[in-house]
Amino acid sequence: MSYIQFGNVNTQTHYGLIVAPYEIPMPLAQTNFVQVPGRDGSLDLTEAFDAIRFNDRIIYITLYATGEYDGRVSNFVNTVHGKRMQIIFSKDSTHSYTGRVDVTTITKYDGYCEIALTITAEPYKQDRQETTVTVNGNGTAVLTNGRMPLVPLVTNSEQATLSFQSGGSTVRLNMSPGAHLNAQFYLLSEEVKRVTVESTGTTVFAFRKGSL
Repeated sequence: MSYIQFGNVNTQTHYGLIVAPYEIPMPLAQTNFVQVPGRDGSLDLTEAFDAIRFNDRIIYITLYATGEYDGRVSNFVNTVHGKRMQIIFSKDSTHSYTGRVDVTTITKYDGYCEIALTITAEPYKQDRQETTVTVNGNGTAVLTNGRMPLVPLVTNSEQATLSFQSGGSTVRLNMSPGAHLNAQFYLLSEEVKRVTVESTGTTVFAFRKGSL
């Protein structure tokens, strides 16, 4: 039986709810087509800023409760309604979605109850397993990103210098010991970035890949 996990609670094991068949739609690209007088067709400016942006995913879910359901349904609604949560679907259990959950209707019938939810989720789903690349001392890290652009977390045990190519030029970042999120150290969609590390300690790159 399929389940959905909202944060730390599970529709099946915690509330005994039945999940009706559902679809997880693809997010729509934020397109920008401009009509130009005297030109055949339109001018596609969707990637004018070197990236494709996406709208939210709107996911509709129907749950069913049977038997003595009043207490269970009340607890479930108070746990999820209106909250922004991490959501895991059993049919896609290696990824997590992040979104705001709204309980839109609760309909009671003889012997069972129907709960309708709307989830306004971010366009990218993320790997539940974090990707880490470790360099001990001087060396090279090869970071392979997924579809979602992101900034990796860089953790250094000692002072470190990172060198990499960006926009046709070489960037050098000097980092003190500790954890750093630096906007200059940006992984583009599906980018493979080679990073030269100069350090006497250990440098760890950590990130969660996102996909559509």
